[in-house]
Amino acid sequence: MHAYTDTLQRRSAEARAFGAPRDPDEIGPPPAPLAMPEQPLDRPTQPARFAAVPGLWARRAALAAFCAASTGLAVFAVTSAMARDGLEPLELAHVALILVLFGWMAFSFAACLGGLWLSRRSDVWERTMAGAPLPPLTRRTALLAPIHHEDVGPFFERLARMRDQLHALGLTRFFDIMVLSDSRRPEVVAEERRGFAAFRRAGIGPRAYYRHRPNNIDRKAGNIADWVGAHGGAYDHMVVLDADSLMDAQTLWRLAAAMEADPSLGLIQTAPTIIERRTVFGRLEQFANTLYGPLAAWSVAWWSGTEGNYWGHNAILRVEAFAQSGGLPHLKGRKPFGGHIMSHDFVEAAFLRRAGWGVRLAPALGGSFEESPPTLIDHLIRDRRWCQGNLQHLGVVGAKGLHPVSRLHLARGVLSYALAPLWIALVVTGALLSGPEAGTGDGGGYPLAGAIVLAVSLAFVLASKLLSYAMAVAEDGAQRFGGAWRALASVGLETAASTLTAPIIMAAHTRALLSVTLGRDAGWSAQQRGEGRLRGRAALAFHWPEMLIGLALALIGPLTGAGLSPWLAVAATSLVAAPFIVWWTASIARGLRLREAGLLLTPGERAAPQEAGVNSFSPKMPETIRARQTSRPAVAGSLNSRMPTTAVPTAPTPVHTA
Repeated sequence: MHAYTDTLQRRSAEARAFGAPRDPDEIGPPPAPLAMPEQPLDRPTQPARFAAVPGLWARRAALAAFCAASTGLAVFAVTSAMARDGLEPLELAHVALILVLFGWMAFSFAACLGGLWLSRRSDVWERTMAGAPLPPLTRRTALLAPIHHEDVGPFFERLARMRDQLHALGLTRFFDIMVLSDSRRPEVVAEERRGFAAFRRAGIGPRAYYRHRPNNIDRKAGNIADWVGAHGGAYDHMVVLDADSLMDAQTLWRLAAAMEADPSLGLIQTAPTIIERRTVFGRLEQFANTLYGPLAAWSVAWWSGTEGNYWGHNAILRVEAFAQSGGLPHLKGRKPFGGHIMSHDFVEAAFLRRAGWGVRLAPALGGSFEESPPTLIDHLIRDRRWCQGNLQHLGVVGAKGLHPVSRLHLARGVLSYALAPLWIALVVTGALLSGPEAGTGDGGGYPLAGAIVLAVSLAFVLASKLLSYAMAVAEDGAQRFGGAWRALASVGLETAASTLTAPIIMAAHTRALLSVTLGRDAGWSAQQRGEGRLRGRAALAFHWPEMLIGLALALIGPLTGAGLSPWLAVAATSLVAAPFIVWWTASIARGLRLREAGLLLTPGERAAPQEAGVNSFSPKMPETIRARQTSRPAVAGSLNSRMPTTAVPTAPTPVHTA
C-alpha cells in the first residue's frame, strides 16, 4: 500500500484505501523514504536486464563505416591537394580540423538516413509503444514539476491542463502532481503558495502537493533527488517536467503503460515539440523543431537503442531504478569544472544504463511540448550554463562500467560546444591557406578541394532538412505546415536565418568556453521565457565582442592577399551585423506577420478552432496568479555571468540531439 493520503479532495473510497484524511491546511506530500546512495565513478558495469535490440550493432557498424569512409575521402582529397610540396604545420592543423568537423557532419547525416529507415518500420519498439491499445494502469506515477523563480500563472495553467485531461480519462487515482519549489526570494515563494492554493481549488483530478526546499542544494538534480529520498517510496514511476513543460494525458498514459509492460526499462525520453512562440527567433526555432525534430529523434533512436539519453524533462523514470543508480557524486576540484554536475541528465542516463536498466527514446510518441527562449540572447544565456555543465562531463566520461554508447553521448555533449572554436579555426586556416603564398604556391589545388569538402559538409545539413521536409510531404502533403509550397518556402527562410545566426552562436560558444576555462561559474538564474521587447542598445551591449571578431575575420582575407571567400564573407557579415540580427529576430510583430503570410507555420496553428490544441489552450485561472504574465522588456545579461545545441551552420535545437 502506498504511503499517501488525500489532502485535496474528500473521496471516501480513497480515504479508505490510503488512510485517514490529513490536515486540510497541509500541502506537502506525506513521507515515504527511499534510499538514494551517491554513485561512485569506479563502479563496475552490471549485467543487462533486457534482450538486445535486433540488428542494433549492425546499425552502429554501418554508421561507423560511413563516417570512416566519407571522412577518410575528405581528408585524402584535401591532403593530396596540399601535399605537392610537403605538408606544413598550418596545413596539418587544417587537415586535423577537417577530420573532426567533417566526421561530425557525416555522423549526423548517416544517423538521419538510419532514422529515416527506422521511422518507416512498423515492427520496432518505437512504433508499437506509441500505437498499441492503451491497457489499464496498475501502478502509480508522480508528475514532478520543479519551479525556480518562474512566472506562476503560465506554470499552473499548464499543470491545470494536464490535471484536467488525466481526470477526463479516468486516470486520477494513478497520478499525483508534485510542485517542487527551489525559489529563494520570499515574495516569489509566497506567490507560488498563493498560486498553488488557487490551482488546487480550481478543479478536480489527481492530488496535488507543494513542497519548498529551504536549501536548494545541487539545483534541479538535487531537487529531484531530495524528493526521491523523502517521498519516492510511494510511487513506481515519476515524470520529470520543466517549468515550461506540457504533456497530453494520453502520452502520460502510454509512458506509464510502457514502463509497466517492460520492467527492464529505467527511463523513456519523449521528443518535446516547441509551442507558443511569437518572436521571429522563437518561430524559427519552433518551425525547425517541429519539422526537423522528428527525424532527428528517430536518428538518435536508430543508433542508441536501449542505450539512449535523457534530456532532463518530459521523460518518465522508474523510481526504484533512479534511486538505485541516479545519485550523482560531486566532481573533484572547484567550480566551474568541479562541484555538483550541472548537466545532470546525460550522467543520470549513463548511470541507469550502467546499472543494467534500459534507456529509450520514443520518437513516434507525440503529445510532449515545451517552450523555448524567445530571443537569441536568451538562448545564448541558457547555452552558457549548458556549456559549463557539458564540459563537466569530461570528469565523468572515463567512469568505470559505463556503456560505450553512454560514453559517446557524453563525448558528443562536450563536442557540441568544443566544435565552435574549431569551426572558426577551420574558416581562418582555410582563408590563410588560400593566399597566393600559401600551400602549393599558386593557390590552385587546395582552395578547390577545400571548397568541395566544405560544400559537401554543408550539403549534409541541407540534405537532413530536405529529408525531414520529404517526410512531411509524404505523410499529408505538409498540410500541417501550410502546404507543400509554403513549407518549402519556410525551409528556405529557416535555412537562410540559421546560416546567418550560426556564426553568432559559434562565437558565443567560443566565448563561453573561454569563460569556463578561466574559472567563471555560470551561477543559477531563472530562465527568461516570456516574450517582450529587446532594445537595440541591449543587443549591442551583449554582442559587441562578436562584432570585433567579425571585423577581424573580414580583414584576414585582404591582409593575406586571398580576398574574402564566400564562407568567410558570410561569417564576417553575420558577426558584424549580430546586434541588428538579434534585435530584428526578437520582434513579436514581425513574427506574427510571418505567420499571417503563411510562413513558419506549425501544426497547432493550422488546427480548426475546436481542435486548436496546445497552441490555443488557456484555462481560466484566478486573476491573482495571472498577474505576472504581462509582457516585459527582454534584458540582456552578461554571457560571462550567466545546451540535443550544435555548433554547425544550422538552427539551434532546444534539446540534446545528434
